[in-house]
Amino acid sequence: MDQDHLPAKLAKRGSTIVVPLVVLAGIAAIGAGSFYTVNQNEVGAVTRFGQLVSAAPVSPGLHFKLPIADTAHTIRTSIERISVPEMRVKTIDNQFVSVDLSLTYRTADPFKALFQVGDMGSGSINDKLIPFVQSRTLDVFGQVNALEITDKKKQLESNILTAVQTPAIDLFGERIEDVQITNLHYDENFERNIQQTVQTRNQQLSAANLLKVRETEAQQAVATAKGQADSAAAIAEGQKRVAIAQAEADAQRVRLRADADAYEVQKRSEAEANAKTIVGNAEAAIIVAKVKATGSADAYAEILRADAAKNWNGSVPSIQMGAGANAAQPVMVLPPIGQKP
Repeated sequence: MDQDHLPAKLAKRGSTIVVPLVVLAGIAAIGAGSFYTVNQNEVGAVTRFGQLVSAAPVSPGLHFKLPIADTAHTIRTSIERISVPEMRVKTIDNQFVSVDLSLTYRTADPFKALFQVGDMGSGSINDKLIPFVQSRTLDVFGQVNALEITDKKKQLESNILTAVQTPAIDLFGERIEDVQITNLHYDENFERNIQQTVQTRNQQLSAANLLKVRETEAQQAVATAKGQADSAAAIAEGQKRVAIAQAEADAQRVRLRADADAYEVQKRSEAEANAKTIVGNAEAAIIVAKVKATGSADAYAEILRADAAKNWNGSVPSIQMGAGANAAQPVMVLPPIGQKP
């Protein structure tokens, strides 16, 4: 009897075990569905039954949400780089060129990127961003000549960036930071023409550079000759100035020597005249003293005549002393009367 009831007992016991396990599993599922994680370089947002409930992008970390009702969405905000598939563009001179691009971008408006363009919209961001960039690239290349592409590569990249940057934020919430042309492919015939054109241009540049070198060499030769001429002229001018200075110095020395000699003669004459004056004055003073001593000029004259008579040797004196204009006059001796001279 007991054996007949054994399966029922086991079934009842099994049911008592399964129900708690199911409850625990449900609780665990609800608990796990109540949290979501936003990683670094990401922001998040929560929708409830398809309606956005986050007022602002949710920062990285662990966050709470209602289980089952809420759904968490995340999007990367770090700088990303994607390759734009090769496109065939047409230049203003009707040449076709295959272009490869590389885009560097980051999410500037997470809500627009998530819920208007990205996963919440139809398709991903790249599905809409890449065709938009390709369209603007066609417009930019349609304004240049094919021969200018290589020389204007940086300008073309800048023009493409200008054409897509602001609209990409408005339309997709993505800010394109940089656009690079990674590769260019020309048609085979056009590449040959380009090579020939480049070769011709290089030859022209080489000829122009050679001409500049020759012009520079000529200018240097002219400058050297002018420098040598200027140096020779400067040396000649210096020598002339030295000669003039030497001549002026010699003339100055001659003038100074002549002035010195003249001064010496003058001073010697003045000295001799002064000496004679002094001697004359002294002799006059002596005579005056002797006259005073004798008492009168006549007395002094008698003394002189007495001395002359005492010292006379019989010859006639050659001069006669006097006064005034006849102070000293020659004496003429006449022969006796009746005797011939």
